[in-house]
Amino acid sequence: MSLTGVWMNELRSILLLEEDEFGALAGKFRSIVGRDPHVRILTGRTSPIENGKQMLGFAVQFQIESPGPGYGHYSVCTWSGWAKEKAPNQAITTHWLLTISRLSEEDEWSSTATGCDTFEKVLDSPEEKYLSAERQVLEQLLAKCRQKTGAGASRSKSIPASEQENH
Repeated sequence: MSLTGVWMNELRSILLLEEDEFGALAGKFRSIVGRDPHVRILTGRTSPIENGKQMLGFAVQFQIESPGPGYGHYSVCTWSGWAKEKAPNQAITTHWLLTISRLSEEDEWSSTATGCDTFEKVLDSPEEKYLSAERQVLEQLLAKCRQKTGAGASRSKSIPASEQENH
């Protein structure tokens, strides 16, 4: 099992990962639904494969150009979970923590949101051209991957719209 490649979550955000032999993850992330439209650098770690699965975690810092009143320009999201070989393709299931910059110390208690993401591997090579692809192209890529592997409907989980705007 290799984590290197292009991955897509249920919201069609793109994760480009490169895994080295020492368990380091490097890559890029582009949120399709968040308020930061730019490709951002990610870094993370993996465990060795054990019993057909591999633990991983990674983090991305986002920058919001026009935050609302009381909010700062930055947020950080971390994902932690498992990569598994599930017939007919690979999947990464994660929980995420998104911490949003709040300018007032009294508001810091409400600065962290949580949720889940499932990423499906759509390409074995980390092709950066998909980081700037339109949503329609991403949908076609995912459909092609599912058709190739015989996968059925998406294993997606819905995330409330209030959380989607920041993720």
